[in-house]
Amino acid sequence: MFFDRDIMLFHQEAEDSTDIISRMAARLTEAGIVKQDFGKHVLEREATYPTGLQTKALGVAIPHTDSKYVNQSQIAFASLKNPICFKDMTDPDKEVEVSLVFMIAMSKPHDQMTLLSNLMMAFQNESAITKLLQSDDIAEVKQILKINSIE
Repeated sequence: MFFDRDIMLFHQEAEDSTDIISRMAARLTEAGIVKQDFGKHVLEREATYPTGLQTKALGVAIPHTDSKYVNQSQIAFASLKNPICFKDMTDPDKEVEVSLVFMIAMSKPHDQMTLLSNLMMAFQNESAITKLLQSDDIAEVKQILKINSIE
């Protein structure tokens, strides 16, 4: 459901968090999924409320912003060739080496909270997280996420 448009970038090389966030937001904007200023607001929110999270397997980030900048619900996914630093969501003075990015664009605030909760549970599955990093197949990524209640 949240991966209908297959906005997935595999094994990306990114300079930093701003680079990958901007690229993912541009893909969502080009697809008409979000409003033109979505990316700007994601970057602003990330500066104030960082989204880097260290899991047992590797670092992930879940950048997002308010639903008022979203036309239709969608998740964009990116795996990174080399980890990049995001500020830690639990301690903004620390950094997390992130390898997977899930950009959340939810048109309904309630959906965003439910999805964030489901993602947090999925991040505890070390095998699934590792497979997501290694994959370069849209169908495989969708299947891994579906099994972990992210669809």
